[in-house]
Amino acid sequence: MKIKILYLFFAITLFSSCSKEDKVISLKENIHHDDFEYSVQSVEKSDSIAAIKAKGTFYIVTFRVENKAKRVNHEWENSIAYIVDKDGKEYENSNELQNDLAKIKLFVPKVKHNTPAGETESALLVFDIPNDVKEPFLKVRGSFLMGDMFDGNRFKNTKVKLF
Repeated sequence: MKIKILYLFFAITLFSSCSKEDKVISLKENIHHDDFEYSVQSVEKSDSIAAIKAKGTFYIVTFRVENKAKRVNHEWENSIAYIVDKDGKEYENSNELQNDLAKIKLFVPKVKHNTPAGETESALLVFDIPNDVKEPFLKVRGSFLMGDMFDGNRFKNTKVKLF
């Protein structure tokens, strides 16, 4: 009997994770994913980086990862974060634009990160967003981890308001 109740609990949890509406959060609020917390610390808009003109508007996002695990490193790439518009169209970070930005700002661009347990790491991400996008949101990707079971994989349905 207890096993049936446990199976029912898991089924409800998995079903509810697929049917939840997006949760909108603001800058500096966390997206919880297992032992990891993602947040957007700041957003800067620009029509150029050095001598490079944007096709639309550059969104320069300070993206932070807190690893709250006790023992496990968190390996992640810049592609973990992306921007989505109100119609669901996705926009990716540009590693080339990050390299161009590094020429005028003091940071070392990396594509892959390995954040040790208990530590925090930030990255400057650069997106070229068309000017007709009025309501961009940042979302994160990731696979289902054990800690996501209890909040219904909520990180996939959370987006950060960038406007």
